[in-house]
Amino acid sequence: MNSRPGAVTFVGIMMFIGAGAYLAGAIVNLFLWLRPDQVQTWYGQPISDWYWVINGGLNLVLVVGFAWIGRMALAGDYAAGVTVNMLAVINLVFAFFSLLHGYGWVALAVSIIVLIANNTAAAQAYYRRNLPAAA
Repeated sequence: MNSRPGAVTFVGIMMFIGAGAYLAGAIVNLFLWLRPDQVQTWYGQPISDWYWVINGGLNLVLVVGFAWIGRMALAGDYAAGVTVNMLAVINLVFAFFSLLHGYGWVALAVSIIVLIANNTAAAQAYYRRNLPAAA
């Protein structure tokens, strides 16, 4: 198998889109970090600047992770395929906590679609082609 299956290309693109979403989240956290304390309220209580710094930093880590996994999935790395499945299942579980919000349904649908695409026979064969031969 020399050509990359469409399902793997789709999964890689979805990882890059996820990285972009986390980058947007990091930018929003930076914006909120720079706002005065009086404006940063959550349930009527002011939020510490450290909340926005830590949350933004974690988003930046996810940007790097998702971009890296997307690149490795496109290259056919088997570990990336397994990691994509793991992330999709984790995202699926957390999506259930957000179903009352609009993005919960989107996260649920995207997670299911990514899981289906990543587990097609063509995608799995593409990932397995780089495994070392059994001794």
